[in-house]
Amino acid sequence: MALNIKDPETEKAVRTLARRRGTSLTEAVRHAVRSELDKDELPEEEKERRVAAAMARMEALDRKYGIKPAERSMTKQEMDDIIGYDENGMW
Repeated sequence: MALNIKDPETEKAVRTLARRRGTSLTEAVRHAVRSELDKDELPEEEKERRVAAAMARMEALDRKYGIKPAERSMTKQEMDDIIGYDENGMW
């Protein structure tokens, strides 16, 4: 069964991985997909450990740079305004 990758960024990433690993494009895709699937199969304790470690790193960055939690969440309109979308969803 064939797989046709039409996204240039994805194709470039696969080619880069294959070149770095010295493998075929197929092997690079196989390895990357297997790696992602393996993450899903981690025991719950390992997932919890990784989440806790990531949270600790984020908290350390918060302390280092004095980052304070937001007082409220942004509305969709505020997010759209920052991105520059108009009422038609265009820039």
